[in-house]
Amino acid sequence: MWIFTTIGFFSVVRKPGGKLLTIRARCGDDLDRLRAKFMPSLSATITGAGTDYPVRGTICPADFAQGLAQMGESIDYSNFKDAVAKQMGKHRAGLYAQVWSTLQGIKDEPRSSALSLRPGIKYSFGGVLVRDRKVLLREPKDHFDGYVWTFSKGHPDPGETPEQAALREVLEETGIVARIERLIPGEFKGGTGMTIFYLMSVVEDTGEMEDETSRVQWATPAEARKLISMTTNPIGRKRDLAVLEALAL
Repeated sequence: MWIFTTIGFFSVVRKPGGKLLTIRARCGDDLDRLRAKFMPSLSATITGAGTDYPVRGTICPADFAQGLAQMGESIDYSNFKDAVAKQMGKHRAGLYAQVWSTLQGIKDEPRSSALSLRPGIKYSFGGVLVRDRKVLLREPKDHFDGYVWTFSKGHPDPGETPEQAALREVLEETGIVARIERLIPGEFKGGTGMTIFYLMSVVEDTGEMEDETSRVQWATPAEARKLISMTTNPIGRKRDLAVLEALAL
């Protein structure tokens, strides 16, 4: 658990097999304030026991819960960042603001998938990035499996939703953080199963893609047809051309 408060930032965990909670912090003063104001039974500060969090202390879960309740009851401000600036200074408030800004990305997370996947079918998931009526194609390294130019796609990792798998594949194979705009209608037959694609837009180009991609290229629909047609894998070529037509750009 991460806790951002007007007296400090804390990470709370329970070590495997342990009965006590460990409250970790980046700054010893944060632990001192927590102990003095809300959790008097917090142990003496332990230093040098970790790298990410240089200081920490332990507390029983019941005392932690009681202190957390008191912390909630003490809230008397209408704006958290302003209260942090008042109590801990503008520097700490600025750091919290950076975290707040980063967490704005939560709103762009894919929702739980509403796809109805057919049992017994092996599915892959991919994304087609579109910008200014152009699509992004990737050239696989050494034209793996006969693909010269294609779209990003792959099998989901355990626990991934189709949307999460598609976004991850796009990031890994193109270096682009993407946003899903809509589902591309249809299921597209590949060599080992069916592929479902999402139309995506660019959020950020990190410039860092895995070495399984040699390069990427933006192309108009007409240019994309010519590039995809260079693929020597007939099933994959037919699928990618069908995906391009389904976009109706």
